Amino acid sequence: MNKKTFTVKSTWDEYAQVTLLVDLDILTPALATEINQFWSDADWRLGQEGGDVVRTVVRMFGHKAIVYMMGIGGAEVGNLSGDDFWTRSVLSEDDEGWPECKDLGILIIEASVDMCGYDEMELEEVHQ
Repeated sequence: MNKKTFTVKSTWDEYAQVTLLVDLDILTPALATEINQFWSDADWRLGQEGGDVVRTVVRMFGHKAIVYMMGIGGAEVGNLSGDDFWTRSVLSEDDEGWPECKDLGILIIEASVDMCGYDEMELEEVHQ
């Protein structure tokens, strides 16, 4: 098996990252191209990853996972090798343009996604 591990993290929040185990025998360049081209701005995303379509789709899925986890109030999970619960959960939220979990080749194996707290917000009156 040809597997690699990647971490996708937010550039604006140090507490938003997921670690993904990617089976490159499943997530082939052909499948990654199909997924990337399903969505608009495919060429822009591809350029962001130096033309590597597999890295592009891994980053796309990582983004999708972080957004999903923020939407449920955050998540802190680890040591999930072989468990597809979180990957299935992310895909079940909106699976358009994505294959089923078993056909994707990406597993979430760790995640640290926090929500901002009340103390991290500021209130400012707007004068018109």
